[in-house]
Amino acid sequence: MDFMTISLHAGLKQSPRLVMNQTLKQAIELLQLSTVELYEKITLELAENPLLEEEAPVSAPSMDESGLARGVDHILAGDETDLSTVEEREIDFCDTSDSGTVDNEEINKRNKYLETLITREESLAEHLLWQARLAARTEADLDLYQVIITSLDGNGFLGTDFQLFIKESGYAEDDVGRALSAIQLFDPVGCAVPGVRESLIVQCRHYFSTETLLVRILADYFEEFEHLDYKKIARSLNLPVSRIMEQGKIIHNLDPYPGAHHCSGVIRYIIPDVEVRLVDGEIIVSLNDDWIPPLRISSYYKSLLKKKNIEKELRDYIQDKMQSARHLMKNIASRRNTILRVARSIMEHQREFLARGPGHLKPLTHSDIAAEVDMHESTVSRVTSNKYVQTAWGAFDLKCFFVSRIKSGCNDLDASSDKVMRLMRDIIEREDSGRPHSDEEIVSILGKAGVRVARRTVAKYRGMLHIPPSHKRKKINLIKAGESI
Repeated sequence: MDFMTISLHAGLKQSPRLVMNQTLKQAIELLQLSTVELYEKITLELAENPLLEEEAPVSAPSMDESGLARGVDHILAGDETDLSTVEEREIDFCDTSDSGTVDNEEINKRNKYLETLITREESLAEHLLWQARLAARTEADLDLYQVIITSLDGNGFLGTDFQLFIKESGYAEDDVGRALSAIQLFDPVGCAVPGVRESLIVQCRHYFSTETLLVRILADYFEEFEHLDYKKIARSLNLPVSRIMEQGKIIHNLDPYPGAHHCSGVIRYIIPDVEVRLVDGEIIVSLNDDWIPPLRISSYYKSLLKKKNIEKELRDYIQDKMQSARHLMKNIASRRNTILRVARSIMEHQREFLARGPGHLKPLTHSDIAAEVDMHESTVSRVTSNKYVQTAWGAFDLKCFFVSRIKSGCNDLDASSDKVMRLMRDIIEREDSGRPHSDEEIVSILGKAGVRVARRTVAKYRGMLHIPPSHKRKKINLIKAGESI
């Protein structure tokens, strides 16, 4: 078994697990979808469920923080209004009445809205899931792939303990091992592993299968390699230092964090889910509902249910599809309401950003919002996943408004971590490769820019940016230049 899965031992125990029905499962799924993904979901449901129809209203229902979309009440009530007969409901496709004009206006409205679309690149999870759908042989395989991929962190690593992962997932050890081995070879190669060393080994085995020395250095001398102590590795392996340096150059050309820098080049068009305006000091939050078609239950099939001589099999089919359609509409309405509540809470905390723009974000966590809107943190995380908000300053990912708090050790106002890390990255990218800045020098440069932070804070955020200390950066630059160390 591969070394990445060697720690996956048996020891499964029965533990309480949440059993979700299809309605709850769908509600959670819809909550995580972007507006375009929701539209695609609705389009698929319209094609598969004959009882589900798209309405053609005079104007699309609008939605703001005052409540659910207009017209949703009859959906939640079950829409039991008496309907016309089948004969009365027949459609004249040659009708040239005002309804045709309404439809054209609606189409024009949607086309105009498409012009306001923003773009984003495909995420790591989306890229891996796309490959998983191609690689999976069964639905069970795909389910396991999805569980693993959605558990990866921003670097592409599976942060949780393997044994704990198996217990919580409920999958067999062998199945998890096979799935991990498959995902590790997806593009980008080296994801779904515990950390940097394992990722580099997977990449070496994949790209340089005949260079066994690469794997041995990483597996047995990773600490020495991290410290660029090539002389010690050479002595231990009884090899020339030049040989180890050659191997080091190969390894340094690999990506230790394959997920962090993933860029597929695929442009996806998305619509901001939320629009926020600051009007006379009041925050106005609304949903962009124009893109989502209003739905209804087919009166034709509801009329069939009223007939006494309908066959049982057909009746059961219609009732099942009707229940499915109603659950979908209720879950869509619930999604709208939940997004509004969370978005408004976030914007209330980031009022200064709305007034003054980027660079004025306040420290904010998921737990802050969860406590305020009385939801679980996981729900807040799902709501903000793949969601964009349109502001006067542009469109932003909702997750961008969650920033950690750092203390400067001075009497200055707290700065957000994203601002400090952005400045640090710029400073290091512009430094002299022959004389990289020390942490103390970075502190001094930040201070001159008006940002006062402690040296330990610089060291912490440098680590989060995956940037080595100055002496290692100097050695790496020398290696890249082909000079002796």
